[in-house]
Amino acid sequence: MKIKDEDKIGIKEFYNKQYIPLKNISKFKEIGYISKLIFSFILCIIIFFLVNYFIKYKNNQLKFVLSRKSINNGKDNKDFLEKLKSFLDKDEILENEIMKKHTTFQLGGPSKIFIKPKSINKIIKVLQLCKEYSIEYFILGNGSNLLVSDQGFDGLIINIHEENFSNLKVMEIDKIHNKVIVGGGMLMRTLAQKMCLLSLSGLEDIIDIPGTIGGGIIMNASAGGRGLIINSLEKVKVITPESQIKELSKEECNLRHRGSMLQDKKYILIEATFNLIKDDKIKIQQTMSDHTSRRYSRQPMYFPSAGCFFIWNKSEHGSLYQKYKENNLVSYKVGDAMIYTHNIAFIVNLGNAKSSDVYNIVTHIEKIIKSKYNLDIKREVVVLGSFS
Repeated sequence: MKIKDEDKIGIKEFYNKQYIPLKNISKFKEIGYISKLIFSFILCIIIFFLVNYFIKYKNNQLKFVLSRKSINNGKDNKDFLEKLKSFLDKDEILENEIMKKHTTFQLGGPSKIFIKPKSINKIIKVLQLCKEYSIEYFILGNGSNLLVSDQGFDGLIINIHEENFSNLKVMEIDKIHNKVIVGGGMLMRTLAQKMCLLSLSGLEDIIDIPGTIGGGIIMNASAGGRGLIINSLEKVKVITPESQIKELSKEECNLRHRGSMLQDKKYILIEATFNLIKDDKIKIQQTMSDHTSRRYSRQPMYFPSAGCFFIWNKSEHGSLYQKYKENNLVSYKVGDAMIYTHNIAFIVNLGNAKSSDVYNIVTHIEKIIKSKYNLDIKREVVVLGSFS
């Protein structure tokens, strides 16, 4: 349809009334379009700077948290150390302590701070201070189930050992039954020997387990699938990560194969109570001697190790030795670390191994078991520090 002339005149008059010349309408539209572009561009810049600021702010917060998970050389480190020294004696605190001196693997670099608190109250103060400064800590017994990286541990080690927690109290209930209360830092072999001298039976099986009482209960030390402590244990005293002292019965500890509820909740075991019975001392000594002979015949007692490295359920997954044999893992060696030929459950330090050598063997085993058999093999040994 063609537009009539009078209609065109009407449109012109309309635009004249709006004070916008018809010939400038296209220019006006162009100016509006440019204005929108400019406005959008400015808005994008503002959003960009806001997002960038938000990301930087979050990153700074994250860096702050992460930096305080370790002990750096800044102001926080100095404040943390000063507060530690305010209630710990000089012989209770060490800096950059080499961890190979404290592990049965005889491997591991320095721990930034290594402490040996002599009382429960001091442990509680340490835990509270770690929480205040967000410092990562690790509870160390005899280091018999531990692999520390060559770079060490960028945190705090709390050592519960014979030097600071080996109190012993023996109470006679009657002519046969005795109650024994012992500090969590006492070595299992020490306790077994002391009980033998007193003709008390119930703990002779732990004579050759290299860990502490605390570590032995938390990990439920066992041999041949049988717990060595569970039968004579009555109760334990622990410190929780929240700095609370608790007494738990044997049942509440929920001891399982190579583990417990205490391990899951990261409790610090400071005391244990056992029920032992009077028996013939010669008989107890013979039992201990039999255990020692059997252990020396089956395990690498002349090479540093951390005990069985993996937890393996033979009845469910078959022979681990057969799987090692099928994949040329028996006697597999990296550097001076090796899977022990006569008992593949052990990885040994032949003398000059590095933690990284052991770790490379471990990850190699894990990859093969996963790729060939679609099984996730679980570590029993604790790995501490960075191996990247």
